Amino acid sequence: MLHVSLLGEQVITGDGAVVQARSSRTAALVAYLVVHAGSPQARQLIAGTFWPDSTDAQALTNLRRELHHLRQVLGDEPSLVVTSRDLCWRDTGTCQVDLRVFSLEREAAGAAAAAGDSEGVLAHATVAVAQYKGDLLPGVYDDWLLEARSALQRECADLCDLLSAARAHSGDLTGAVDAARRRIQLQPLEEVGYRTLMLLQADLGDRAGAVSTYHHCASVLERELGVLPDPAIQQAFQRLMARG
Repeated sequence: MLHVSLLGEQVITGDGAVVQARSSRTAALVAYLVVHAGSPQARQLIAGTFWPDSTDAQALTNLRRELHHLRQVLGDEPSLVVTSRDLCWRDTGTCQVDLRVFSLEREAAGAAAAAGDSEGVLAHATVAVAQYKGDLLPGVYDDWLLEARSALQRECADLCDLLSAARAHSGDLTGAVDAARRRIQLQPLEEVGYRTLMLLQADLGDRAGAVSTYHHCASVLERELGVLPDPAIQQAFQRLMARG
């Protein structure tokens, strides 16, 4: 089975051995198709997206070259569907892509939450968050990728909220704290993550940790945005201090 890692790294392995791609464009082509999995993408559109400064003819030539390299990497893997007009990625039992596992488990966690299935939320959200080892294709800064990367960060942060709440509800406050910390790493300028972490630390009896979280939040906001924490987190901090 092939294993494709696009989150936090760019690695393709088959039978335990690393399969080397000839260029970062090859991995980027996989990522683009996986982001749009199940939806055929026109060759002309892909070529224009990847080589916007080239002529249409040259961009299509470049795409054919990268597609040839990708075929050498993937072999006869049926996940890659190629026609004369478009390319498409589909899920198969012979190739596992961390991005697809993340997306499918995230959707399953959301469905479980909507159904009130707390055990399902815990199971699926835990798997999804574990798959998110870092940014999509780190080190690559194409315009289409920046948008996809930002969307994935947002999705993982929302998953962390869901997972933290589910763990807290089940009595696993330590696990809830871990999920809240991960959320802050993903969205360090959003105060809601700090407030959640503060309250969880207070529930654990870690008053010093909660105070430290508030001051870290205030420091980050001052340094990056030049603002103070909003009233909600200030009030939470004041209640914490009064309770202490």
